[in-house]
Amino acid sequence: MVDRNRVTIAILAKDLGLGKATISLALRDDPRIRSETREKVQRYAVKMGYRSNPLVAHVMSQLRSAKISAYRATLALINTAADEKAVRTNTTYRSISEGFRKRAAELGYQVEDLWVGDEIFSDPARLKKAFYTRKIEGVAFLGIAEKNTLPEQVHGLLAESVFVGLGVRLIQPMVHCCTNNQYGTALVATQKLLGSGFRRIGLVMSRAIDRQIDGRFTMGFRRGLEEGGWQPELASGMIWNFQLEDLPGFHRWVQAAKPDALLCTHTEIPGWLRSLSQGERRIALAHLDLDPAMEGWAGMNQHNDLVGVFGVDLLTAHLARRDLGLPAAAKTMLVESEWVDGRSLRPSEFLA
Repeated sequence: MVDRNRVTIAILAKDLGLGKATISLALRDDPRIRSETREKVQRYAVKMGYRSNPLVAHVMSQLRSAKISAYRATLALINTAADEKAVRTNTTYRSISEGFRKRAAELGYQVEDLWVGDEIFSDPARLKKAFYTRKIEGVAFLGIAEKNTLPEQVHGLLAESVFVGLGVRLIQPMVHCCTNNQYGTALVATQKLLGSGFRRIGLVMSRAIDRQIDGRFTMGFRRGLEEGGWQPELASGMIWNFQLEDLPGFHRWVQAAKPDALLCTHTEIPGWLRSLSQGERRIALAHLDLDPAMEGWAGMNQHNDLVGVFGVDLLTAHLARRDLGLPAAAKTMLVESEWVDGRSLRPSEFLA
């Protein structure tokens, strides 16, 4: 029997199958968490007799309500994508960026936007001087898309500042990072669909995206199917490599794999399903990176804004300790996703 005097956020998270960050925000009635989830968490917390530590609650309340007016330093948010507009046009990048800015402002930091394609990055001495004159002490990298490797233009910055990667786990060089738990995202989504009665679940995503996150979507998906009784070699056959120009290949794969539900990372899929015959298009859909603007979709809300928020917390914690340069051991902070129901699970409505 659970000791009601020792019910913690970790226990609530485990019982409800949610991340500790989600539980913490829901208990504070934070609007970033869906109202249904907030109510569910709060009801369960009352049922279990959860009581917050009054001293910790008071301190955290003071931190959240304090209006920090003193300027501390500047954080650089460096867009490493090939396209300068990617941070604005890519919904994931935009959400991470917004969370980063909001949290930085709360802590008294300014944010300087930079892009690796800017002229300043072609001159290391000029770039170093710009960092000094603008009081840039911490750096976050966003938009990393090539083999989890930082562009060479920024390597000269790595010795005298603090760095975090946002959205992906950096490999070359190893620096601290904050990202969604993509493995858990795909695993939970697969489990949710199996629990809803779907039996032949497919995964449609490009290999480029999967390579960018070290295969964690496909590994989580396969683990979910195997837990549901699938043989490993059969589970791998339920994955299709999305290619924008290969609609015929998609049709052939659907006819062979016969999925009754699809997990995907591409919003083109509903249109592709509508091009199938009436009998073949009865396929439910769920998205692995759900955006609030995607009306009717079911899937996983990755809480990308919290990737930005916690990225600032990670960055500024190391700044406070003056942990400059490349870390001896890099840490990765994972943000958990949340399942959201939607009409896309009912193809007769969603694809009509």
